[in-house]
Amino acid sequence: MTAWSNNLQNASYKSVAFDVLNINDSNGKALAEHGRPFAAGTDLEDMGTQGRQCQLTAVYFGIGFDSRLLKLINALEETGAGVLIHPILGVMQDMIAASWTFKTEADNVNYVTIDITFRETKESQPIFVFENAFLSKLEQILNTINNYTQQILNFVDTVMSIKNAVSAIWGSANGLYAALRGVVGSVRNLFDLDPLRHSNAGSFSQSSYQQDVSHLTNTLAEAVTEGLNNDSIHGTDSLNTKQVYDVLADRVDELNKIPKQILTAQDDVNQHVQQLTDKHMYPVAQALQLISISLLLQITVELIESDSDIVTAQELIHINNDLRRRIQQLIEALRATHLMAEQANSQEAASIYTQATITISHLKNAASQLNGLIMAVINQKPPMRVKRAGLDGTLHQIAHAFYGDRQRADELMRLNPHLNHPAFIKRSDWINYYVK
Repeated sequence: MTAWSNNLQNASYKSVAFDVLNINDSNGKALAEHGRPFAAGTDLEDMGTQGRQCQLTAVYFGIGFDSRLLKLINALEETGAGVLIHPILGVMQDMIAASWTFKTEADNVNYVTIDITFRETKESQPIFVFENAFLSKLEQILNTINNYTQQILNFVDTVMSIKNAVSAIWGSANGLYAALRGVVGSVRNLFDLDPLRHSNAGSFSQSSYQQDVSHLTNTLAEAVTEGLNNDSIHGTDSLNTKQVYDVLADRVDELNKIPKQILTAQDDVNQHVQQLTDKHMYPVAQALQLISISLLLQITVELIESDSDIVTAQELIHINNDLRRRIQQLIEALRATHLMAEQANSQEAASIYTQATITISHLKNAASQLNGLIMAVINQKPPMRVKRAGLDGTLHQIAHAFYGDRQRADELMRLNPHLNHPAFIKRSDWINYYVK
């Protein structure tokens, strides 16, 4: 019983949270029957599952139950599928609310139950399509990054949502707004961007707080996008794929140090805030991390696409390991954010849980698809071997000895970063080379 209570998750649909009284899940197989004369039984061909169906009873109670009910009904009436957070199964993608009814009773004041049926939907897939593994993996991860980028704004809006000017988790709305303004201004200065196009001007207003936060978050995303894209274009022509990635990764690290630097210096903040705290800056710093990892992923994927013919397996493995490590750290930070909201008994804890869970799901998909993309790039290259150079000379002479083609010296240089100098190769040096 203890494990049951600890493993249950907060239910929601399209980011609208609700409590659950009972659940009845079902699924089934699509079977094609092939009867044969004069034979006992029937041949059954398994054509896959019909899709999950989830019937549950949601409940709202207490003051304001009707407004919360209306919010859920609006989500159920929206066109298209959404994400259902199942109390036991967790994230269920592509779920459509097929039908629902709600019931109130005079004896139960401020209490309503809603019976909802969700069904799983999938886009139809073309038959007999032979895809290039690399291109299909590339398209897949680019779609995931695009969905993740849109989800960032939903997460930030939820985390920084405040009622009555004070957050149980982060403190005053004035402090949060000032922290966000300070980060936007510092990011703009770091990349030397146009102050008019990426303005952080404005004073705190409780009435327009949520709209101002959304605007500043969009400005922050645009500034990071322009800055990192500029860095990836300028000054990297002479670098190999790994070196370009390392330059961008270092720039992201520099970017993510900005919130701590602002806390230390207390500069470029709203004049009405005498002192910013770690709590004020925490959600802003996390927003910056979410945005920067999105850009690092996107630029890296584009870099792998453009350099797929020349990038080496060692470079790809380095990039894969580093990016997946960064994604894992961010996933752990998102879980910590939800824990902080629960410990603070925040009214937004359920919404934060939903948004964090969806964001984590996108990050997990991106990490898995990045791994698949890199494996596809490696697999389309010729087999690689290693052997002794066999002669003292230059890398051009080695290329001629291996392939009969001196022009492949640059390829050997990329495959052998351990060589000290291309003009001084010893016959005992180990050389990595493609067999073709």
